[in-house]
Amino acid sequence: MAEYVIIGNGVAGIKAVEQIRKSDSDSKITMVGEENYPFYYRPQLPGYISGSVDEGRLWGKRESFYEDNGVALLLGKKAVKVKDSNNEVVLSDETVIKYDSLLIATGGSIKSREYPGGDLNGGIVQLKTIDDAKNIKERVKGAKSAVVVGEDFLTLSLVEALNKSGIGVTYLLRGDRLWPDVMDKDASKVLEIKLGEKGIKIEHETDIKEIVIKDKAVQGVVTTNDVFVECQIVGAIDKLKPNMDFLSDSGVNVSDGILVNNNMRTNIDNIYAAGDVAQLANDTEEDIPKINIRWLKAWRQGQVAGENMTGKDSEYDDVSCVSSTQVCGVDLVSIGVSNPLNNGYKIMRGDYPHPEIDVYKKLVLKNDAVVGALFVGNVLEAGEITKAIRNKTKYSDIDEALLKQMFDFNYPVSPFRGFLCPVCKLELSTPSDAKVGDKIVCPACGIELKVTERMLK
Repeated sequence: MAEYVIIGNGVAGIKAVEQIRKSDSDSKITMVGEENYPFYYRPQLPGYISGSVDEGRLWGKRESFYEDNGVALLLGKKAVKVKDSNNEVVLSDETVIKYDSLLIATGGSIKSREYPGGDLNGGIVQLKTIDDAKNIKERVKGAKSAVVVGEDFLTLSLVEALNKSGIGVTYLLRGDRLWPDVMDKDASKVLEIKLGEKGIKIEHETDIKEIVIKDKAVQGVVTTNDVFVECQIVGAIDKLKPNMDFLSDSGVNVSDGILVNNNMRTNIDNIYAAGDVAQLANDTEEDIPKINIRWLKAWRQGQVAGENMTGKDSEYDDVSCVSSTQVCGVDLVSIGVSNPLNNGYKIMRGDYPHPEIDVYKKLVLKNDAVVGALFVGNVLEAGEITKAIRNKTKYSDIDEALLKQMFDFNYPVSPFRGFLCPVCKLELSTPSDAKVGDKIVCPACGIELKVTERMLK
């Protein structure tokens, strides 16, 4: 019997387990998880901090899932080496695990940036894990205000969690806009207005110069503009870095992430990678971020990897870079090249921008083909546009009604309807025959949703 080893207990690893068991009910599966918890919904952590989501709703899989699927679960363990020549994984406690087929689904970690004063234990918080969330949840009890610095969606999640916890938040942007990898200034303005309505203060092109500590407690920060901002919590977040340092000397090819083909296979035949740690080697569009974080991407890549580990020949054929999230109730979906920095692209955005209406949409074209899109505040057409980008559709061939729905404020809403799953932020299409009260099951996280009037608009 084959021995499958999966490093990583996130959505990619879980989906791989489910796929392996569909084809192979007997072989051994060993799963290694660095955290001490079974699989949970990371997108729910901000709600857990603010109290809108109780801990019971965090769990995506209970321990019974692993038992029922015959998975030997090793929690609180970290892979430190992969020995391709011996088909072995070495763990931090020196345990050695043999494998016939290996999946690396280790995700990423937030890169730390050091600031004077930030070496105090617990002086800087971040939000990536349950333990991070528990730490923040405890700290907000005695806090009146927080300062957060960063730019991408991980920072936005932390800002929203702190704001919903009832404390004042000052948000420092190192650049001139939010999430610059995917958003232009007009899109950022829509979100900035919304954040401001929530009482969040935003400072552009500003960083922390020093964290002020007194009696082993945070008193505030001094910014690079030499302004003192009082606070009791400091959040500092840089971009996510794929967890792949343990692959040095393994023979596995890496770049920004672990390089894989459309089978999710690395350059070594029996080693696969999926999720936030994986980088598709055939991504040639220079303005696409090579690593992006998305629940559905990890879910589908884990599915493909799991199937191929059992001998199938499945391919991952989705758009490689799609990000979807919600910020202060505003939906946001970025697809492909959403914010090109180089020449050769054409931007289509109709009557936008109108930041006061909380909506912004645009398409990015290259040689008349749709290569990217951005939706802020209204994601009704995101699913259809994703298909167009995946199929390399020419702009001139896109359904005219779809384009009018996107760009013409006076055009009545057509049958193109979609929404984001409130749990995993997957964009879902509303069935054409759906009625209020009908049930829809999210294919990525398994949550059962009831159709609302908003979904039908």
